Amino acid sequence: MGAYVTGTANSYADLLAALQTACTANGFTLTGNVLSKGTLFIEAKVVGSTLQIQGGSGQAGGVLSGRSNTQPSIIGLTVATASPIVNHPIVFPVTYEVHLNAAPDEVYLFINYEATCYQYLAFGQSDQPGLVGTGNWYYGTAGTNTNGSSWDFRTLGGGYTNGSSFNCGLFDALSGYYAGVGGIDHQLDAAGNWSGYYSASDRWPVQANSPSAWNGESVLSPIIVYAARPSSLFSQVLQTRHLRWVMLDNLTDGQIVTLGPDRWKMYPLWRRSARTLSPTAAGQGTGTLGYAVRYNGP
Repeated sequence: MGAYVTGTANSYADLLAALQTACTANGFTLTGNVLSKGTLFIEAKVVGSTLQIQGGSGQAGGVLSGRSNTQPSIIGLTVATASPIVNHPIVFPVTYEVHLNAAPDEVYLFINYEATCYQYLAFGQSDQPGLVGTGNWYYGTAGTNTNGSSWDFRTLGGGYTNGSSFNCGLFDALSGYYAGVGGIDHQLDAAGNWSGYYSASDRWPVQANSPSAWNGESVLSPIIVYAARPSSLFSQVLQTRHLRWVMLDNLTDGQIVTLGPDRWKMYPLWRRSARTLSPTAAGQGTGTLGYAVRYNGP
C-alpha cells in the first residue's frame, strides 16, 4: 500500500506543512517537530532558508532522542547555504510530490522548480536483518555542513556521484564528506553509529551498460548501503525497496513506467545534463543518472 500527494508550495513552511499532512494522513503521528510511525522517528523543521530532516531512535514531548551522529539533510540549496556559489538556486513557487510506501516505510519528497531542477528529502526504515539499531535512515539533496571550497552536484564516470559540499546521490556522500549527508541507524560495532558506505562499485557495471543497446530500455538497479566493519569488510545495512537507480537517457523527467504490477516515476538526481562517461562539470548537471520511485498516483 502507498500514497502520492502533489501540490504547489510558496515557502519552506508550505513544504513542511505539505510533508506533515501527507505523512499524518498515512499512518504517521506528529508530535512537535517529530514524525513517527512505530519505531521510525524523523525530525522535520524549517531552519532559515532550508527544510531539513534528521533521524533519531525515539522522541519525548516532541523532542527527538537518540539523534543521528551524522548531519541533517536539507532541501534548500541556495546561494545562502553554499560556498562559494550555486547555479540554479530554489525559486518559489515550487511543485512538490510526496511518495509514501509501506512494508517497509519509505517517504520521498521531491520538489521541482525552474522546470528542470529537482531537490529531495527521503527517509524510511531498513528491513535488513541483523541490525543493532532501529534501521531508521534519512538523506537529502544536501547537508548542513557547507564549509567546502566548492559544490559540485555531478556524476563521476556517469554512475558514481560526488560532492565536496553536496551530494544528491542517495548515500553516496556518507564515506567521503565529513559525517555524510544523512545516515542509517545500524549501530554495528559502536553505539550511536549512523555511518554508511556507498555502493557505486557494485552498481556501476549495470549502469555503464544502460540503457540497453539492443532495445533502448534502462535497468532499474537496487540502491544498497553498506557499513564498514573492523575486519575491513563490509556489511549490507540497507536496500531501498521503493527506490531504484536508473539511467534516464531514453526517459523523460516525470515519466511513469509500468513494470509488471508496479509503476515507477522518473527523476534526475538534480538537473539533467548530457550523458558522459567522464565527470560532469561541477554545478552544471548530474548527467542522465536518476531515480525511479514506486508510484501510487493516478
